[in-house]
Amino acid sequence: MDKEFIYNFSAEPTGTHMLLLGQVAPNSKVLDIGCAAGYLGKYLAVEKQCEMWGIEPDKDAVEMAKQNSYKFLLNKNIEEALHDPALAGQEFDYILLGDVLEHLLYPERILELLKILIRKNGKLLVSLPNVAHYSVRFSLLKGKWDMKDSGIMDRTHLHFYTVKTAKALLEKQGWKVEAIRPRGDLERWFRKIGLEKIGQKVLFLFPEFFSIQFIFTASLK
Repeated sequence: MDKEFIYNFSAEPTGTHMLLLGQVAPNSKVLDIGCAAGYLGKYLAVEKQCEMWGIEPDKDAVEMAKQNSYKFLLNKNIEEALHDPALAGQEFDYILLGDVLEHLLYPERILELLKILIRKNGKLLVSLPNVAHYSVRFSLLKGKWDMKDSGIMDRTHLHFYTVKTAKALLEKQGWKVEAIRPRGDLERWFRKIGLEKIGQKVLFLFPEFFSIQFIFTASLK
């Protein structure tokens, strides 16, 4: 594996990457939106023999993604890319939106445009940060709303979602949410002392409080 792939990709079994990628069936055709350097695509192409297509607005990231087994890459902003003739008539088994929608000015437009690119039984896989996480709640109690370089309060986020508002966003644009999976650190922390199932139980009992992100699986209504 190259250094960039190792640095970016997380094989943590209960981490966002594996929760997303674990849902993709082998030999699928996948559109990876906001593919960055292509580490998710590399995993799917190598481990699951998927046909990978990617969209990424950052030129340097696309140059790195070209080395990571993508069949086709578009170096454009997402909305412009979705109108590109290269995608006309294409249909995908899975569309990945890993921590993307919160960065977009008009995420509703993107969700609407994606409906013509998904196969009849295809799946939209979305991860979104949870602004109702306990760390944000405690900061608000202290009167703080401090932006950071990464995480839930990433300063590049244009939108903030709870699990309910994220679900509503998808459903309003014509997507049927089939499953919602919380992702937090409790499972990983408790695994270190051999009590992962307890950590998972607490996370699932209080997902809005302990989840850093939510993974949504959706299909066309």
